[in-house]
Amino acid sequence: MRLLVLMFFFISFQTQAATIARVDKTRITLGQSIQLKISSDDSAGKSPNIMVLKRSFRIIGNSKISRVYLDNGVRKHRTLWFYILKPKTSGNLQIPVITVNRQNSRAIKIQVTRTKKPARVKKSVIKEKSVSHDIVVSASLNKTTVYPNEILIYTLSVNFPNTANSNFKVNPPFTPGAIIIPLAKPKFQKIRQKSKPRTLRTQSFAIFANDVSYYQIKPASISLNSDSKDSPDNMTLKANDLHFEIQPKANQTSLGYWLPSPKISLTQQWSDQQSLSVGSSITRTIELQAYGLNADVLPLLSTLTHDSIDIKLLDVQFENTLKDGQLVALRREKVSLTFNSIGSFSIEPIDIHWWNTQFNQARVTSLAPQNFNIKNSLRKTQYLLTQHKTPLASHPTSSKTATTELAKEIVSKPSDAPGFFSATQLNWIIVTLFSLLVATTAGWLVSSRKKSAS
Repeated sequence: MRLLVLMFFFISFQTQAATIARVDKTRITLGQSIQLKISSDDSAGKSPNIMVLKRSFRIIGNSKISRVYLDNGVRKHRTLWFYILKPKTSGNLQIPVITVNRQNSRAIKIQVTRTKKPARVKKSVIKEKSVSHDIVVSASLNKTTVYPNEILIYTLSVNFPNTANSNFKVNPPFTPGAIIIPLAKPKFQKIRQKSKPRTLRTQSFAIFANDVSYYQIKPASISLNSDSKDSPDNMTLKANDLHFEIQPKANQTSLGYWLPSPKISLTQQWSDQQSLSVGSSITRTIELQAYGLNADVLPLLSTLTHDSIDIKLLDVQFENTLKDGQLVALRREKVSLTFNSIGSFSIEPIDIHWWNTQFNQARVTSLAPQNFNIKNSLRKTQYLLTQHKTPLASHPTSSKTATTELAKEIVSKPSDAPGFFSATQLNWIIVTLFSLLVATTAGWLVSSRKKSAS
């Protein structure tokens, strides 16, 4: 039974730590490309052994992304690699086992077929097809030169007559070594062209690339079914070819990240900070919003080390959202702070360095340092008071010693006495009464001994 349990935990650990490989498609035509995604939670700074891919594929692009996430309260680090592959030959190919830090992925079968020669059709059919569809597909970029990780907006426009078949499928653009994210939903606008009613469909995509290079965009396209019974095959219409360039960073830093954005905001929220004492815990939520960036490139925000404060990362969230048609990257971190000692402490400020693409200037967005005044715990104070009073009650001494201790305690707390006498007068009264008590006791003892002697 123990052996089965140990085997179960071993298999679970291997499953969690294994290298995972996925492709966007397993059937392609020779000349087309596929995207291979490799992920590992235990890379330890090592990279995949991509040499095994070069036997059957050409690597025409690659990129790497690292991110931090929480798994059952445990902070982990995941690394993603993206490779754009083109098969060298047709047939049944295979992406072999990929190894990252001694963890293996599963092999993936890829079926590659040769392009079929198009069948001969009558010219009249071709004319009829082009006239009946009358669809114009075009694409444009908001700029042709961007910084690493800066957003590039690719807009696809489809202009078609209202009488045409609008039930078509849009194939997004593709760029080797880049990440492409669809933005808002398609927009439809009614227009008139040469006095004929038409519809203009527009849709935008965000393109992110990191390596300094020149990139060619495989254009977006639409696929639609032919209305003619004589030609049941699908028709594909492509947009125009476009390209862009990634220029070097405007400034070099040693921070491990670079954020080109027109606008960045950094905010925080604290839980109740009243009556902080040793052992108290509070939570802090930090949120970073960056316009025109992918959430995967946002850095770690929280400081997790302090000499007198125990700081733990509770939760990490990151996502891409749309605000007024703009892509906004969001990263939110929640940490707990537990105070271990008495005194005044401060947490260092948080500085996010970024490049303002609107003004081409380096900027710093900061959170001011936070100061805390930690007092002694109330429970600990009550415990010390109890420990101080207990010996007088549980360990009786002579009447003289007990009276002396009581007198010292009363003298040390004159504020508890009534307000008829000053502190000096009270001290003299107490000393006088104590002296009379001692003298009376001594006289009583002497008289008792004389009587017993007689």
